Amino acid sequence: MRTTVLLLALITFSLPAFSQGGQNKKHTNKVLTVSKMETTGLNFITNDAGINTELSEVGSTFFMDKYLVLSNKKRGFAKVTVDTNTNTPNNNLFCVNVDKYGNLSYPVVFSKLLDGETNEGGVAFSPDQKTMYLTRAKANNPNQYTIFKATLDLEIKGYWKDVQELSINNDKYSVETPFITADGTKMYFSSDKPGGFGGFDIYVADVLADGTIENPINLGPTVNSAKNEKYPYASGRYMYFSSEGHENYGGYDIFRTSLTENGITNRCNIGNTLNTPNDEVAFILSSPTKGYISSNKNSDKADFNVYKFELTRIAQNLNATVVETHSKIALPNAKVVVKNEFGEVIKNTTSDENGRIALAVEPLTQYSIVTEKDGYDINLSNFKAWSNTNNNYSEVIAMNQTKAEIIDNAIVIENIYFDFNKATVKKESELSLNKIIEVLNTKPEMKIAINAHTDAKGSDAYNMNLSNKRAKAAYAYLISKGIPAERLEYKGFGETQLKFNCGAKCTEEQDSKNRRIEFIIQ
Repeated sequence: MRTTVLLLALITFSLPAFSQGGQNKKHTNKVLTVSKMETTGLNFITNDAGINTELSEVGSTFFMDKYLVLSNKKRGFAKVTVDTNTNTPNNNLFCVNVDKYGNLSYPVVFSKLLDGETNEGGVAFSPDQKTMYLTRAKANNPNQYTIFKATLDLEIKGYWKDVQELSINNDKYSVETPFITADGTKMYFSSDKPGGFGGFDIYVADVLADGTIENPINLGPTVNSAKNEKYPYASGRYMYFSSEGHENYGGYDIFRTSLTENGITNRCNIGNTLNTPNDEVAFILSSPTKGYISSNKNSDKADFNVYKFELTRIAQNLNATVVETHSKIALPNAKVVVKNEFGEVIKNTTSDENGRIALAVEPLTQYSIVTEKDGYDINLSNFKAWSNTNNNYSEVIAMNQTKAEIIDNAIVIENIYFDFNKATVKKESELSLNKIIEVLNTKPEMKIAINAHTDAKGSDAYNMNLSNKRAKAAYAYLISKGIPAERLEYKGFGETQLKFNCGAKCTEEQDSKNRRIEFIIQ
């Protein structure tokens, strides 16, 4: 005889489920609270969702335009069985209406035939809605759960057949809180199977074409800790989960990680506007800025309630200054490329005359910053928009100078910069000239000629005069730092020795290379 399950007469459509029943233990252990967790730039406003009772309600998933909730409150045709360990009614699965404000109402038994003798857990559906995964406590151990798979009967509308346990189940441990990815190729779930990091860990497994689950893999220490992790939920490029470990306010907190091509990265506690010293579980989004969680934060017992939330992202900015490592002198014209954790270029810019860059950043996002400048080692740094009370972050990007090189009878350094139409050595160019001093101090017999050149803009006479002044300015700086005058000579060449003889058609890059000072060994 084939096994069938009758669901409500609803057209099957859902977002995958992850919730788990049996939340009857209150967690109030305070773990780690640090100042950077106080605000995160994500502001959650939570309100009672409207269907909570004196017993327990834990959210599950969406089904068509309904929301599914696990509850041990007696309603309608739900079968009432009792957990002998806690002497409380077992959970049943209900569907509730959702209005335009996110309020929940009119709970109805999801399926009378799903009611078992033990706690029911959440359900998950394949993207084609032909496979359902349901969770149920074991009859011989109500603290352990098993995930079942059922297949939609295409001949009899509303029936499910071939209910069977998944191969990832085991009599010795619990397997629960399943979630199916949007493409239907992966299942996330939690388990206390041996070989993990401690307690319950979150795993990912392959979903085969026939709906079977194979090759479970532990998600590793970015997600899992020595304590419990449950309730994985993925939306877009992020995965959310609940954890008793990591950077925690207490109990189960909601965390977010980024799903990148290089794996799961950037674990973040999403902050104290949602998380509390008690438990927050079963996070799910109904839109990019709205969703639901379940929490026992307002209960004197261990009972959970369902809360709706609305999310606003607080505008945040990064203000960074590029400086030389030792002197802290600001470095203008440094090329700065900022990428987010997904490898997308967020900003491609150059530092201004004060060495500064500014850009808007997203809360809880990790950025890589690559900074390049002639005469300096490439700087690779990371920045994480954790939190800030005034929503503005300040960072310093410190760059190390490279050494001067001797090539073809010349001391080669980066270009020496002057303000437009001026011959005063700028602070950043003093750093460059210090490289010349270092070479001359290590080679006391060396003599050099300081040759200054301009671009072709302006008259010949003007450019000759300007180049003489700039050569003299570099000469004077070296003298001021103790280099004997007899080891130095200087001369301006104006535009007589252009590297790029392109006239008015020169690009800015070509003009900048025409404007140069050369240090020729005599």
